[in-house]
Amino acid sequence: MKNLHPSIARKAAGLSLIELMIAMVIGLILLMGLVQVMSASRAAYQLSTGVARTQENARFAVDFLQRDLRMAGHMGCVNDQSHMAPESPGSSDASRQGMNLWFLSEAQRNARTFTALSGDTYALRFDMGVQGFEAQNTGPQDTVTLTEGTPVAGNANQWVPALPPQIAGLQPVPGSDIVVVRFLSRDGVPATLASTSANNYTVTPDAYGTSVATTDSSGMFALADCQQVSIFAADAVDAAGVITVSVGGLNKSGLVGDEWSFESAQNKPVLYRAETVVYYVGVGAGTNVDGTKAPSLWRARAIAKAGKVEFEKEELVEGVDSLQLLYGMDENLPVALPRGNIERIRTAAAVNTVANSNPSNEQADEWRRVGAVQVGLLMRSADRSAAEQATTTPILLGVKMQRGAADTRSDGHYRSVYETTVVMRNRLFGN
Repeated sequence: MKNLHPSIARKAAGLSLIELMIAMVIGLILLMGLVQVMSASRAAYQLSTGVARTQENARFAVDFLQRDLRMAGHMGCVNDQSHMAPESPGSSDASRQGMNLWFLSEAQRNARTFTALSGDTYALRFDMGVQGFEAQNTGPQDTVTLTEGTPVAGNANQWVPALPPQIAGLQPVPGSDIVVVRFLSRDGVPATLASTSANNYTVTPDAYGTSVATTDSSGMFALADCQQVSIFAADAVDAAGVITVSVGGLNKSGLVGDEWSFESAQNKPVLYRAETVVYYVGVGAGTNVDGTKAPSLWRARAIAKAGKVEFEKEELVEGVDSLQLLYGMDENLPVALPRGNIERIRTAAAVNTVANSNPSNEQADEWRRVGAVQVGLLMRSADRSAAEQATTTPILLGVKMQRGAADTRSDGHYRSVYETTVVMRNRLFGN
């Protein structure tokens, strides 16, 4: 066999083991650098996504809360303070003006026994445009430990006052405040009230106002002018918006006699939808990539149908760790009517000094002195974003929100605090 020329043999020998190992080391270094760049890019993307989603959800949540809180106490031409005002300071409840809830019997209405609306009819307490429920140990200077993983619904006694059964049935999460808002819709239309008998009525809105009765109806309506307001549940609404109402079911009474102006053909009352909404934090419907569910802000709307009141709830935004509320109250002059001058900021527990959710008329008077609400939201990214937690504890309207018992747990969620003050436009300066 002929041997190869030495120079040709050297060219065919290939890489040595040392050269191969050096090439592998260089390749590993380059690969590690590429992995680090990709990991940093992924973490930055997750963080920026979490920040954007948090800001977007906070704006949406604040917008909804502002929209309904501003309407609290709207009762048509005048507000609920005026309708519920006694003829003179210190006079009896029987002298109060016309907040005529058909959900009360005639005797209860004459005596203004609004506390009769409780339990399954609590949503019908339109004498209170706003009422809050303070989560226990969540006042200013208190410390709340955020829940890790999927939050768990609380029980009625974890709020002050204790939650009515219908609100407790919404399964709110403890550690967050709850607020109930009642008002008449923004849209109203003149309507004609006709009585076919002492127990049967029809309400016919003017032609351009059928949407008030047929669009997004709660099943509850009100007729109002500058003297009286009557709130009732409808039996049926036809395609033209004509409402049929009878005494029975939720309506314990009809016209008692103090709605005399409603029968005037020249000065028609205005027809509105009657709304009761509840804002609270509950367990979100979605599932994160790690299998947990995030806390979410929910809005529940009272719907009257088939002689009962039920809450239809909807999830507004996910990633709400906590909702905190403080209430701005009118001057503390119990023998005088509200003046619209906010001088006190209190928690719901300080406003509602009774032990249960069914306050007396005197306690309801205190809630009618609320003219502003401070709203605080602690927002978080729904999924973990690999974000390092801030060294300082988030403070929400004076409440410290710590992560873990020693505030050292890092769960990777981006968090941010959003606060705003909502003025109830129907409650200030004599409106």
